Amino acid sequence: MQIRKGKDRIVFVFPLLRIAVKFPIIHFFIAVKPFFRCDTKGKKWEYLKKYLTWPLEAYGGFRGLLFRGISANWNEFWFYWKTRNSFLQPTYFSLFGLLNIQRCDEPCQLQEVDLWCQLYELTSGKVFGDSHHFANPRNFCFCDRKLRMLDYGSGRSHGVITQYGIKIVELFNPAYCWEEEKKKLQEKRESTV
Repeated sequence: MQIRKGKDRIVFVFPLLRIAVKFPIIHFFIAVKPFFRCDTKGKKWEYLKKYLTWPLEAYGGFRGLLFRGISANWNEFWFYWKTRNSFLQPTYFSLFGLLNIQRCDEPCQLQEVDLWCQLYELTSGKVFGDSHHFANPRNFCFCDRKLRMLDYGSGRSHGVITQYGIKIVELFNPAYCWEEEKKKLQEKRESTV
């Protein structure tokens, strides 16, 4: 068993069973801390009002600290079952976002720059919309030498996946090296001069 911890979720990986179990991290003590903070300037209520109304996606807000992991789990499950996109690592089950069971395959061992540059090319730069998820090799795995995305709970990644997911699965080259591609481009430029 392996344990991987992110900002909003903790994952228990069982390679022999080929499953990963994802639990949300609920930052309860951090979320309630502002309610007990001393206020010397009389603006505590204004701050608390903003703090309570920050959107779920905002990490520092009350709702984000408590529910972002649950929301990511549920979004992942729902998006997979709605689209069945071949770029997504299957999420088999979700208990209302409190627990997800996902298939486990070979971890992605690519360098960050190689992964990012190839995804950037394949999506015409659209990966910038959610660079946090698309730039990290830990968010991907390989199944039958095809790239699959593990962490797709953010709604920002859904548009890219819907538009380019199948293209990525079909055209992604696991042997891609950005340094070699750069050399080829340089040679091509020099030969045209």
